[in-house]
Amino acid sequence: MKQEIIIGSSVAVAVILIIHGGLHKLLKFKMDESAILKFFESSDSDYKFRSTNAISAGTDISVKRVTIVCGKSKAIQRNSKDKESWCLK
Repeated sequence: MKQEIIIGSSVAVAVILIIHGGLHKLLKFKMDESAILKFFESSDSDYKFRSTNAISAGTDISVKRVTIVCGKSKAIQRNSKDKESWCLK
């Protein structure tokens, strides 16, 4: 009986850690996506597209993270002519 309680507790802790990690990852993505969307909306330039470096500089998010977030976002699309250029859909 004691062994079953230990196994059950271990499984419960593992599930909680997995859920916590997933929620943290989702929350981080949504926060970064929101910052990037605000960057696009507050931009007063005539240019529709923004480079990964410009977005990174304007949001204080790393270039690598900007690429990941923009690539996964449903509200942002990549310029078909330039891999490192993004715009709102």
